[in-house]
Amino acid sequence: MANILRLFIGEVNRLFRYKILFFGLIVSVLWLIVLGLTSAAEAQLLLPQLIVLDTGLMAIILLSSSYFFEKQEGTLKALLVSPISNFQLLTAKVMATFVPGFISITLMTIVMLVVHQIWIPYLMALLFVVLSTTAHVSIGYPLMFLSKDFMDLLVKYTFIALLFLLPSILVPLAVIPNNLTFIAFLSPSYAAQYLVDGLFVTKDIGYIIWSVIVLIVLPTTLFPLFIYPSFKKEAIRP
Repeated sequence: MANILRLFIGEVNRLFRYKILFFGLIVSVLWLIVLGLTSAAEAQLLLPQLIVLDTGLMAIILLSSSYFFEKQEGTLKALLVSPISNFQLLTAKVMATFVPGFISITLMTIVMLVVHQIWIPYLMALLFVVLSTTAHVSIGYPLMFLSKDFMDLLVKYTFIALLFLLPSILVPLAVIPNNLTFIAFLSPSYAAQYLVDGLFVTKDIGYIIWSVIVLIVLPTTLFPLFIYPSFKKEAIRP
C-alpha cells in the first residue's frame, strides 16, 4: 500500500509537471461557465453529459497524454525496472485519473448549489465518477497500445467518442426501439450519463442495475485479460 501511495503521488505530480491537470481544469472551467449561464432546468439537463465528458472521455485524453509523455522521457522504462509490480503501477495510474474528475464534480456541485440552488448528492456522484472514469480508462489503455503516437490515438479516439456518444442522441429521438434500448447501455458514456441523471429524476431500476454492471464488467474484464498482460511490453515499445 505504501508503494501505491508513493506512486500515486508521483503520478499526480506528473499531471502537474506535464500541465495535463492544468488543461483539464481549463475544460472544467468552461463547463462551469456553461452551467452558471444557463437556467436551472437547462443546467440540470446538461450536467450528466458534462460530467461524463469530463470524467469519462476526457479521462482517456489526460491518461493518453501522460502515457506518451512518459514514453518520450523514458520514465515508464525506469519505473518498470524498479522494485514495484505492474499491478501497483497500474493501480496508482488509475487512481491518479480520478483526481481531475473529483475536482470537476466538486466544482460543479458548488456552482449548481450557489447559482441554481440545486444540490447534487455528492458521495453518490463521486461513486459514479469512479465507475465512469475506470470504465473509460479501461478503453483508453487498449487505444494507447494500438496507437503509434498521440496523434494516431486522437484519430482512433474521435471514432470511439462519437460511437459512445451516439446513444445519447438516438435514445431521446426514439431511433432505437424500446425493446433494444438495453444495447445503448453498452456505451460506458451513456451508462454513466444515465446513472448521473438518476441523481435528479427517477430512473428505471433495471437500467440502473444494467448500467452499473456494464461499468464494472468493462474494467474487470479488460484489465486482467488484456491491459495488465500487455502493459510492460507496450510501455517499453519504441
